[in-house]
Amino acid sequence: MAQTSNRNGFTLIEVMVALVIVAITASFALASYRRYLVRSYRLEAVQALLTAAAEQEKFHLAHGRYSDRLDATGGDDPPGLPVSSTTPQRRYEMTIELADAAAFRLAAQPAAGGGQMNDTECRRFSIDESGRRQALDSTGVDSTRRCW
Repeated sequence: MAQTSNRNGFTLIEVMVALVIVAITASFALASYRRYLVRSYRLEAVQALLTAAAEQEKFHLAHGRYSDRLDATGGDDPPGLPVSSTTPQRRYEMTIELADAAAFRLAAQPAAGGGQMNDTECRRFSIDESGRRQALDSTGVDSTRRCW
């Protein structure tokens, strides 16, 4: 008659296999989460640029030209846009690259220490008076379709 053994617990091999499975799953989950965060941070730049573009249009209606300055407050002389030069979470810095009576171009780039400096796919965002949107990667190649 064969004897049966009572096994209680797990062998070392079983524990190691379980740990490897957990580690692989966690690495995929972490990479996916990181991509999600980067995309959500890009939306911060897009939202800030769209807000600034709307403020530029308001300014143009009131003054007959586009503003060349950000961070203005009421009563400033010369007047400017009441839009911050950094995005709300300080991940991007915004600038007005061009502003005259007929045209403007706003741009946003990752701020130093803002956490987006390693985003090589969408390094620079811009929008102009006609609503043309552009994004460039870290090598200067157009990446508008991926970023906007």
